[in-house]
Amino acid sequence: MESAFLIGNGQVTKIEGLRGETPSCLESKFKRGDVVRRRRLKCMVSFPDEFIVVVAIPPGFSPDWALADLIGDPRPLMAQVGSRFVTYILVREGDSKSYLIREKWLLPTNKPTVEIGSISKQQ
Repeated sequence: MESAFLIGNGQVTKIEGLRGETPSCLESKFKRGDVVRRRRLKCMVSFPDEFIVVVAIPPGFSPDWALADLIGDPRPLMAQVGSRFVTYILVREGDSKSYLIREKWLLPTNKPTVEIGSISKQQ
């Protein structure tokens, strides 16, 4: 958990990020639970072939905040700036790593939507 302390005038004040909910992304092609595949591009060779969409991140919203909202942590005080495009946090079954990929690099599959239960941070 990320926090900061302000010390001055004989007082110590703890500052912690707010908790929130990622705004819905109405312009996204994919929704939570959709199975997608990556485009076959040279820059994407090291990525797996298929993913499951966990959350669609609207343009301008920080992916660090979206990830914190997803697992129920306070939002980090220092976070990366949101993209100008729709991005997704993606996972794979049995893989503890999450992936952040732009919408234009993803393609739909004909596989049925996956039901996602609870999500937690692995220690």
